[in-house]
This record gives sequence, structure tokens and C-alpha cells, in this order.
Amino acid sequence: MESVLKRYFGYSQFRPYQKEIIQHILDGRDCLVVMATGSGKSLCYQIPPLLRRKTAVVISPLIALMQDQVMSLKQRGIKAEYLGSTQTHQTVYFVAESGVLDLLYMTPEKACSLSQSFWRKLLDSGISLFAVDEAHCISEWGHDFRKEYKQLHALRQYLLDIPFVGLTATATEKVRKDITNSLKMSNPYIAIGSFNRENLFYGVKSCHCTLSFVDALVGEISKHLAGGGSTIIYCTTIKDTEQVSCYMITMNSEHYANSPRTLTQYEICCLLCFILTINFRISAEMSLKIIYQSLQIFEALRNAKIKASMYHGQMGNKARQESHRLFTRDEVQVMVATVAFGMGIDKPNVRCVIHYGCPKSLESYYQESGRCGRDGLASICWLYYSRRDFTKADFYCGESNSVNHRKAIMESLMAAEKYCLLSTCRRKFLLQYFGEQVQFSSCGNCDVCLGSQRERDLSRESFLLLGCIHSSGGRWGLNLPIDILRGSRAKRIIENGFDKLPQHGLGKDYSPNWWKELGGVLLAHGTITVKKYLPRPVEFFHPCLFIFIYIYITII
Repeated sequence: MESVLKRYFGYSQFRPYQKEIIQHILDGRDCLVVMATGSGKSLCYQIPPLLRRKTAVVISPLIALMQDQVMSLKQRGIKAEYLGSTQTHQTVYFVAESGVLDLLYMTPEKACSLSQSFWRKLLDSGISLFAVDEAHCISEWGHDFRKEYKQLHALRQYLLDIPFVGLTATATEKVRKDITNSLKMSNPYIAIGSFNRENLFYGVKSCHCTLSFVDALVGEISKHLAGGGSTIIYCTTIKDTEQVSCYMITMNSEHYANSPRTLTQYEICCLLCFILTINFRISAEMSLKIIYQSLQIFEALRNAKIKASMYHGQMGNKARQESHRLFTRDEVQVMVATVAFGMGIDKPNVRCVIHYGCPKSLESYYQESGRCGRDGLASICWLYYSRRDFTKADFYCGESNSVNHRKAIMESLMAAEKYCLLSTCRRKFLLQYFGEQVQFSSCGNCDVCLGSQRERDLSRESFLLLGCIHSSGGRWGLNLPIDILRGSRAKRIIENGFDKLPQHGLGKDYSPNWWKELGGVLLAHGTITVKKYLPRPVEFFHPCLFIFIYIYITII
């Protein structure tokens, strides 16, 4: 086993769990592998076919990811191919059926569409294992649920006595159980490694849509680039007309989609403004103003000498491949991307991962921040969030028709919100979220434990807000109690008699955003809770379905 490891991969010894997992696979046992990004999960299904000289079938979610892995394996002298919609060489199917391949990659859609005849021929030639990479996509309780993954269990009827292997870097206990049940695993060997990436610093900062913040972000990036290595900036997106129109204005997307190239400094300014737009839902008119004002920070970007590229799902294939190539070969220092850029990124010298907006789940955050510091050297993960990030639940839920999945989305977003508002160790919170036992109370490598957060007694203000929520009935969300505290005389406040409350006007010294931040802290500490109800969609006028989320805040 060690000789194969050395010959093909250049390593002298296995990492923790790898050898045990490989041995169980060789013994024909189903396995579930839950280990952190960069811990060597891929070797667990790449070694057995080299030992048994039988093909390993690997399910992967992205064609680009499969192409990268196949190319890497071929460079190591391993016979590998992939089947997918972009595969133009029809001979690959015949080669695969003959059993001469060591590894055969395919998407879940392709796996489920292949004929019984194909599987029978491949089985006759010899299959060593059936691996499902990114197995959390199977579960509705996972952060990247895909219904095609849920159908993979049907292949069990063809692949009798073939060990199934599920692999993921992010799976809670509920997701792990869902994976084993869905794949119909029989007495599986479950390997759960530590989620603790000790070399990563975790930090969170609240931000607002201002040019001074963008300037500060550029400075932060420049500081990290000065020490060498690369930076990834992850952005969240909202798919609506405003986003598309602003994208056309800021980036001239039609031209860019067909013209792979590195962004100019001015285009980086525009891209940063576009990120602000889609994260904070600014109007197109405001976006134009920001673009005009972005010229003010052009000098800062030029002085920083930042070379950047972009990656997102709406770009053309050639443009994405070129951006990926530029980044992996260190021809650009910064990759500004959506979550489309993530799975399978094996670049060891990423020194900083910045999340520009709160991810929709802690699983997503952990996986994306895990692209950082894969060489074991000290690296930094910053998350910049706005209160508006936590109002996107209805948009995320609108992407699902499953009640369980919508509930999982809600729970995941609330966990991510709680992480952002923590006043205790962030690493401990992350590890406990994934079910890992933690002995320490302070990790010494996050912004909270290093004392970069300033403390202040807010007991008076907290009692004011709590009292106002209670006095107003606790069913209006945070906005109305805040309006009462700030002395508003809006129509609904007068009509409900809230202007007569003792708290009316006592909080006018603080801005609405300040009060919302305080409300978020109280929410994170469990002092108040948010109850979100998802009634059935209602039809109005036209056959358009809307989901209304009613938010009530109650005091525990």
C-alpha cells in the first residue's frame, strides 16, 4: 500500500485515517468519510483501484472539477477519464466499459442516465468501488442539496457487493445519518476526523456600504499579499433583475463572458461596487453613483498593485477556465468569486479567504474558508457581514420546494448569524456545531480570543429594547420597536398608541443600524428568539406563487 502511495503520489506515509479507510474499502465495506478540507480524502478512493487494478467510479458535482482531477491524475501516470455533457470523445464510453481505466469520474446526472447495459459491462470488467464525493449534497439538511444525488441509491441494484464510499468535509450528525440511509449503506465504517484547522485565524467584522469600507478592504488585501500567497474573496449573490442590470452596467458581462482576460484596475473598482450592489440591494441609480465615486479609490488600488480575476457561474466556460488557470499559476493574486469557485480548489498557498457577506450556512463558510492554508502555514479567514445579510432567508427558501429543505435553510442561516454575532471563541462554536468535543474555552487564534473586540456595558440599552419589544406586543419584528425608541410618530405607531409607551423616544441618540446590531447580539445570546413561519404559497391574480415569511420576536 505504501509503495503505491510513494510511486504515484510521492508521499512516504499516510495521514490519519487514510490507511484504515482504504483497508475497509479493500475488504468490501461501505465507508463514510468526514474529514476537513486538505486532509487527503481523495486518496481514500484513488489508492484502492491502483491496488486492485479495477475501475473506481467517482461521482463529482462539477464538470470543471472532474476535468481538473482527471488532468492531475494523468500527470501522475494514472489512467483516468470523465463522463459528462462536455465530453466530446465518444470513445471514452467504450474505453470505460473495457475496464482499462483506474478512475472514471461522472456527475450524478450522468450516472443515473447511463443504461443498465453500460453498468453490466463495467461490472463485468471490474469495479473496485463507487465513491460519492461532496456527499453532503445528498442530504436535504446539507448546505448544497441536489436532488440528483438523492437518486444515486438506485444504482445499488446494478452494483451488488461493490463498496459505496461517501466523502465530505462538512456534515453534521443529522447529515451523516441522511447520507448513510440514502446510499443504503450496510454497517458502514464511519471515519470522522477533527474539524479543527489550527493554522487558520477566524475573524468577523461588521461592515456598511461605504467607500471607506471598500478602501479598508483593499488595504486589508494588500497587507496579506505583502507576505506572499494568494487571496480569495467570496461573494453572495441575489438573482433578480436589479442584479443583472447592475452587472451589465458595471462589468459589460456579454463581452466578458466571451473574452477571458485579467481584470484591469478600474474593472476591479467596478466589481467591488457590483459586490456592494448585490449584497446590500442598492438600486441601479445608486450603483451608478458608486461607480462614479469609485474613481476616488482607483489610486489606492493602483498603489496596492493588486492583480485580480473573477469567477462566477454566468461566465463562459473559456473565461472560467482562464480565470482558474491564472489563479492556480499565481499570475493573479486575488480571485473574486461566488461559491461556484470552491469545490476541489487545491492551491496550497492561499493565505487569506475573505467572505464579503455572510454565507447562507456555517457548512458553506467552513468549506470555503477551508481553501485557506492547505500547506499548514498560518493563514487568515475574515468574514464581513451586514445586518441585511440575515434578511435573505425568504430568497434562499424560494429555491426549494421541500419543507424539510426550507427548514434546514432557515436553521443554517440562523446558525451563521449567531456565528457572526458571537462574543465567545469562534473556533469552539464551529467545532461544536459539527459535533466535535472541545476541551478548550479559548483557542487563542480568533478575533474574540485575541481580544480584538472591544467590550462595553450595554445593559441599559438592552433593557430598553427588550422592554419596548414586550410593550409593543412582540409581534412586529425589530423595526417597529426601534422606531418607537427613536421617537417616530409614524401612522402605525400613533394608531396603536405606541407613542404613549414609556420607552418612546428614549433611544433617539442611536441610529437604527446601531439598534439592529444590538438586537442581533441579543438574538445570538438567546435573549430573544425569531420565529419564522412558512405558510403555504398563496396565488394572487396571476399564477405566481409567493411565500410570505412572518417574523415574530418573543422574549424568553
